[in-house]
Amino acid sequence: MSQPDPIMEVPPSPAPVAEPSHLRRLFFGRRAGELIVLVAVWVLFYLFVVRGMSFFLVPSRSMEPNLLVGDQLVTLSQRTYERGDIVVLHDPKEKGAHIVKRIVGLAGDHVGVGGGALFINGGYVSEPYIAEPMKYAIVPEVVVPEGHIFFLGDNRNDSDDSHIDGTTVPVSEIVGKVRCIYYPYSRTGWVRSHPVIPVRDET
Repeated sequence: MSQPDPIMEVPPSPAPVAEPSHLRRLFFGRRAGELIVLVAVWVLFYLFVVRGMSFFLVPSRSMEPNLLVGDQLVTLSQRTYERGDIVVLHDPKEKGAHIVKRIVGLAGDHVGVGGGALFINGGYVSEPYIAEPMKYAIVPEVVVPEGHIFFLGDNRNDSDDSHIDGTTVPVSEIVGKVRCIYYPYSRTGWVRSHPVIPVRDET
């Protein structure tokens, strides 16, 4: 009587390895990593070299209530600046220092202050962003020279700015426009520019 053939143990077949999908290779593959690095380098180059991104700490109360002492800011340079832009510029009175102010006058503007209000080219300017009405006057009006700006702090009565002696600065002295507050985290956010538009009384 013949013996039955012994039963041989057969190892399990290896589970098929799934091929990564085209989208997975696109977003998580080596080329995707290289592309991400290139994009990051380009963005950093653009921000720091082309746009001159800089970081500053607000040292005083001159821009209250919009910027507070201790706010840390990001600025970017621009080709042109407008009335109402909050900017960081080289301090015209202290070499190597910087100040943060609001542009209220551009080249050719006639800037005056009277009755607690700002006037540009004979027109009244509504300024809901300032801490309080101005307790000083600028008479006669200051005519902003070509290529210069006239600047004021939002805390008008506690700010060393153009109202002191009619000082204007060249546009080239502007480091950049304030874009955002990045610290403290409770105040993180974009910094808005308010248009400074003179309104003439036609009555």
